[in-house]
Amino acid sequence: MSDETPTAETEAPSQEDAPKPESFSLEYVQELRNQAAKYRTEKKAAADNAKAEVIKEYEGRLTEKEQSFGGLREELETTNLELQKLRAVLAEGIASEDALDVASLVQGTDETSISDSVKRVKSLIGKAPKARPIDPSQGSGSHVPLNGDPILEKVKRMVGA
Repeated sequence: MSDETPTAETEAPSQEDAPKPESFSLEYVQELRNQAAKYRTEKKAAADNAKAEVIKEYEGRLTEKEQSFGGLREELETTNLELQKLRAVLAEGIASEDALDVASLVQGTDETSISDSVKRVKSLIGKAPKARPIDPSQGSGSHVPLNGDPILEKVKRMVGA
């Protein structure tokens, strides 16, 4: 046993049999990197273009909705103001038949000014207009026809006055 035969365990693999790791040239790697960068920039540009198109498409709709919303908001504020006026008018004890007419005369935008205005309008409602002076010379006084009143003359003769 003096002959030693090499076994698979003791035998070292030779350099030629081992697979060589592939190595790429610097130019090839740089080309791959440039290509990847190009695709990244194209992707970003496409995403930006798509985003700009969507924004452009929805800007018109957004302004339309904002105008509609603003109109509805104004309508709501007007309706709330009218409701507040009606409540103040009814709270003062004004007849419900006259409430709409009185509410149209009421001024103000907040609760206190509306309340004060309702009180002023209520004080004006109860006042009767002043009697106009009558000028009898204008024909609204005693009216005697120019030829005398024949009926009045007959009554005077019958009564003896």
